[in-house]
Parts: sequence; structure tokens; C-alpha cells
Amino acid sequence: MKKILIISLCLFSMITISCSKTYEFRAPVDPASASLSKPANNSQCLEVDKVKFEWNKSDNTDTYTITIIDLISSKTVTQNTSTNTVEITLPKGRPYSWQITSKNKTTSKTAKSEVWKFYLSGAADSNHAPFPAEIIAPKNGTTVSAESIELSWKVSDVDVGDTHKFDVKLDKTNATTIISADQSATTKTVSLTAGVYYWRIVAKDNNGNHSESGIYKFTVQ
Repeated sequence: MKKILIISLCLFSMITISCSKTYEFRAPVDPASASLSKPANNSQCLEVDKVKFEWNKSDNTDTYTITIIDLISSKTVTQNTSTNTVEITLPKGRPYSWQITSKNKTTSKTAKSEVWKFYLSGAADSNHAPFPAEIIAPKNGTTVSAESIELSWKVSDVDVGDTHKFDVKLDKTNATTIISADQSATTKTVSLTAGVYYWRIVAKDNNGNHSESGIYKFTVQ
């Protein structure tokens, strides 16, 4: 009987010690954004079968998603990878943007890198159209007050030394009406009444090349 009592006490002590252990709860750690490396921003990639994309590894990241957008057709290519480099075949003679999204399997939160642009071309001595103008304001789908409204945008070009002029198109249907032609400034102030407006920017360089931003819309109230 005494032996059974001793064994019971030992088992109780072991269970008590085991249950008294504390376990540290570690909250999920959000991934950090990646730093892009190649192709360089606003650069020209000479004719290649596959474009090699590289970026610096980001902290707390298990996988990456690369998103590539054809800036003329808006066609999007995505690919997942666990490494910080990937090779992708793309149509030549086109401007592209690319971005990396960092992901961590312990959390649903993600982190996005900057958006860089490049031109996938052929011969090194060819001149290229400027990248489609990037709309700054008003942002697509936003609402603004019925007063003086400043339209603003920016443009970049792989051809160093090119100069640019812009046609501003704006109306209430399909952004085909030119309200300003061959202007050098990247802003245009307009006075508009209430309604929904559509606009776009045609960017032209001094070599006769041009690109269009695509149609954006905003509402005036």
C-alpha cells in the first residue's frame, strides 16, 4: 500500500510540473517589402528570350509574387516563387512595369515593393516611345469639387535626352476631345461643372514617338 502511495505521489508531481510549464505565444510577423534590383527602373532591356528579374530578399518572407504589366495593353503576368530571382518570357518592343509582393504563411498580410518600369526592345540604337504617362491627380474613380481642378501627371523615358510634349484629352464620353495640344507642362487646370469626366494623356517625344496613358475617370460634384 505504501509503495502504491509513493508511485501515485510521483506521478502527481510529474503531472504538476508538466502542467506548470508556460508556453510563449508568438504573434505572426508581417513580411517586409522587397527592394528591386534588375531590370533597373526606367531602363532598356536589349533583345533577350527571357527577362531576368532580381530583387533583394525581404525579412519574414516565405514566398514572392511578381506582377508584370504591359503598359500598352494592360495585360498582366504573375508568377509565384520562393527565390529572389525569376526569368519570364515577354513580347518584345513593349514597355512594362513590375512589382514584388512579399508573403508569409503565418499571416494574411503582404508587403509590396515599389513599381519599376522597363522597355524590352530589340536593337540598342533604336529610339523608343516614352512610357505611358502616370496619372497623379485626380486619381481614377475619385470625386472632386466643382471648381478649378488641376490635372497632373508624370512621364519617364528610357532615351536620355528626349524632350516631351503632351496632348490632354477630356470629355464626358470617351476622352477623345483635345483640350490642350503640344503643351510642355505636366499639369493642366480646368474649370468643370458637375458630372462624370473621362481623360487621358498622349505623351510625345521629339523623335515622333508617342504613347497613351489609357482612359481615367473622375466625378465633379
